[in-house]
Amino acid sequence: MRDDAEAVEADEPHEPRLEIVKGSPWTITGGRREKWSSEGYVQQHAVDVRQIGDPVLHAPARKPKLSKGELEALLQRMYASMVAARGIGIAAPQIGVPLRICIIDVDELGIVAIEPEIEWVSEEKDETSEGCLSVRGLYGMIERPVAARLTATDPAGKKFTLEGIEVGAQCMLHETDHLEGRLYVDLLRSRVHDLFPVEPTRPGEEPRSVSGHRREELEPSA
Repeated sequence: MRDDAEAVEADEPHEPRLEIVKGSPWTITGGRREKWSSEGYVQQHAVDVRQIGDPVLHAPARKPKLSKGELEALLQRMYASMVAARGIGIAAPQIGVPLRICIIDVDELGIVAIEPEIEWVSEEKDETSEGCLSVRGLYGMIERPVAARLTATDPAGKKFTLEGIEVGAQCMLHETDHLEGRLYVDLLRSRVHDLFPVEPTRPGEEPRSVSGHRREELEPSA
């Protein structure tokens, strides 16, 4: 999932948008986050993110059967590629690996989810912007549930449950969609009226996240 710049929202107080409600998932935090986010590490491990039209993005992913070392190497490539592309989530198919693994990094939790499944979504929905690392240079206005619950396993095979609201729910749904071979553009009501180019940042203007905004917030100011 795309976050097209340094997230300004990170400086603004808000309620937690992701919450671990059961279990203890494997997270990319603390010293691991510092190491994996460093410039040299990202340059060494990042790969190009596959773009819309690549067959790997349009087919369901498979159950992973990896050794511990293979899994960690994959997660390193995924995370570095996400950082290089300034994302807040990434799924394994986006780097060409058709396995049911994703990273959800809203509010820097860096949660690793293996075989994630959406267990529940709220009846209430909202229309907000959504960007994707695999749909470069565009964002769409899409209606998503405002809350969701996800279950998954960690690298040790232990199950956990994650709940999200707003961008947290949006990211959970976005990444699990990738594992089913769906992109957010497949869910738009209209690619003509609901798909837009990312506006370039004006000189001196703080960059904005493309995901999680209403239409009026993304309209160019007069």
